[in-house]
Amino acid sequence: MPIFALLRGTNIFVPYLRRYKSVIMKKMENNLNKIFVFLRQAEKLKSTLRYNQTTSGRRESTADHSWRLSLMVFLVAEELKLNLNVERAMKIALVHDINEALTGDIDAVKIAEGKFKKTEKEKLELTAMEKLKNFLPPYSGKKVYDLWQEYEEGKTEEARFVKALDKLETLTQLVDVGYKTYDKPEFIANYADCSVSKFPVLQEMLKIIKQNLKREFEKGKILWKKEYDECLCDK
Repeated sequence: MPIFALLRGTNIFVPYLRRYKSVIMKKMENNLNKIFVFLRQAEKLKSTLRYNQTTSGRRESTADHSWRLSLMVFLVAEELKLNLNVERAMKIALVHDINEALTGDIDAVKIAEGKFKKTEKEKLELTAMEKLKNFLPPYSGKKVYDLWQEYEEGKTEEARFVKALDKLETLTQLVDVGYKTYDKPEFIANYADCSVSKFPVLQEMLKIIKQNLKREFEKGKILWKKEYDECLCDK
């Protein structure tokens, strides 16, 4: 007679099932606690200040920027019928600057002017991501880290798309707040060019943003050079 037939109607498995359920519940509780701790770290992005201001006059935060970037990913990908993984791109957008919860925002202008070494920035960001990864359950931590690294490497279509939109979001914010905040106009005008050149389907969007940016330059009597109308990039 089969063993299961012999055991049918008995409670022999009940203690094991209860123990198994208890182990699973404890693991889930532990993982949720880790996610809670990680989210408390991510909260710092709400007060991590960036170069830009908002239209209300306060400084823009990394969380502000990442939220609108994620919105742009969804809207632009849908409108252009892009053949890429939109969900993955949105996840990349959400975590692309998450290291700034620990490093703060390192101004791109300082990097361009040589006031802060790019290699030092990369080292700080990598260290921050290692710490943040360890706050999460192993699988989730690896997922967040891999998405962030994918963005940094910029090898996939999704990463290049988000990188280009990242720059376009920043330019859009500069259009929003207007010419009075343009202390480095020569840096602003072609800021997104290289990233967009690696995802050229966004050229038309860059053109629209530059047209609006040009109007702000003209309002502030800031010289708009002819080359600003072009997409320049040192390849």
